[in-house]
Amino acid sequence: MEKPAISKSRSQQASKVDKPTSNVHEHAETGRSFWPFKPLSGLYQDVFIILSWIAIWQIGRIVEYTEHASVWFPAAGYTLACFLVLGWRAVVPIMVAAIAITVWNGHNYLLPLSNVEMMWGGVLFGVAHMLPYYAGASVLGHLLRKPDVTTPQLIVSFLIIGCISSLVATQLVIGSLVLTNQMSAADIKEAMLPFWIGDMAGVVVLAPLFAGLLVKISAASKIDLLAFSNCASSDLHSYFKKVAINLALILFVMLLAKLTQSRDSAFAIFFLAITHMWIACTESTKRNVISLAISSLCIVLLVHIFALMDYVKVYQFALNVIAANALFGIAIPQLQADNALLKDRVFVDTLTQAYTREYLAQRSALEMAQSRESGSSLYFVMFDLDKFKRINDELGHVDGDNALRRLSQVTKDIVRKADVFARFGGDEFVLLLPNISEQNALNLVEKVREGINAIVISEVSLSSSFGVTLMQQSDTLETLIQRADRALYASKEKGGNTITLK
Repeated sequence: MEKPAISKSRSQQASKVDKPTSNVHEHAETGRSFWPFKPLSGLYQDVFIILSWIAIWQIGRIVEYTEHASVWFPAAGYTLACFLVLGWRAVVPIMVAAIAITVWNGHNYLLPLSNVEMMWGGVLFGVAHMLPYYAGASVLGHLLRKPDVTTPQLIVSFLIIGCISSLVATQLVIGSLVLTNQMSAADIKEAMLPFWIGDMAGVVVLAPLFAGLLVKISAASKIDLLAFSNCASSDLHSYFKKVAINLALILFVMLLAKLTQSRDSAFAIFFLAITHMWIACTESTKRNVISLAISSLCIVLLVHIFALMDYVKVYQFALNVIAANALFGIAIPQLQADNALLKDRVFVDTLTQAYTREYLAQRSALEMAQSRESGSSLYFVMFDLDKFKRINDELGHVDGDNALRRLSQVTKDIVRKADVFARFGGDEFVLLLPNISEQNALNLVEKVREGINAIVISEVSLSSSFGVTLMQQSDTLETLIQRADRALYASKEKGGNTITLK
């Protein structure tokens, strides 16, 4: 190793350790499906949809505060989910369920209609109910199948589609009820808003959960939700703790509304947005959707149990706002993962896993500024493989790539955490060595040289040449590169496998 004399470097007093940016990896939430049986198809699937749709409709009746108006309408969310997952195959079973429930509803409300008239009303109700949600599900399904759609785009699209579909469904269904004498035209104005908000709550809060369940149990799903279950989650104990805190908050604010009998107290339910955003930002999409369903079910049941029907519209709006807020929170972990992946692609070389030239430029500016401010040293090292073109030509590009990967691994095992190792281009690499003495810098470079010499690719031993330079106060990154490149060229002229300091 040749070591020309240079001017003494400044004393190395400051200690500075700057950890390189770490990679962020997504962790898929694993576990067996909750559905232990063979996925449903054909007649079995149709019967399941009919029975489950009727059951879900009846659940909505628990918190019905006037005819045709409930705190929420879960069947709306279920219909959208059925069309999203099953497409047109859900039309017949939902129509059968709509007719059945209309006949039951007519008898329950003691409507002066014959069974035939009620069945005809069920057909109109089914058409009016299904058309908007089928159209909305078709648009949403198209977006889900697009490879370039982002999570925020999907969430915004889902909320807009849910709002518009439920509004159109409200108008069409109310029209069909009036047309078939199941509802008085005089009641339209009073029923329109709560009807719409109840439908929208059913869609926004429950459609994601229902879609996830249907994907699990259906043998012919039209969508794949795997991309939305790849975010990291906490352990189950931590998740249950968050859900418990959430439920305790619901119980407290709704009990407060009951005891004070004040509309102002009812608005305290909006504080729930805070805990749901906490869950959304720290848990997987699946857990977030489940916690939304649990909270909404708790709210609607407590409205009924605590007799808070006077404030029902507050709770209806709260369900929609909290759900929308939480759904936007889903995008945060996904965006963090996407940003980390993008940063890796920009800052980490795919072949060698060394930092890229772009990262080197940014980090060099920071290290040079810190070196000037603290007076500490900064060594810039440029090196490459000797006769790399010959390795590629004689052994092939596969062995050439393997040589670069092995060189990178050896170098990363030797350098310090504070050092920067980057691929400059081709077989050229760069080391930034901050806050290090001249002798220690040369010793580290020598270890790298010896490590590369120990690499054997297809019975060919590797060697490398190095150019080392110390940053001066007047240096820019360009001048450092030029000086290190001249030192590297000098090593090549001496036959390679050499370290030159300029």
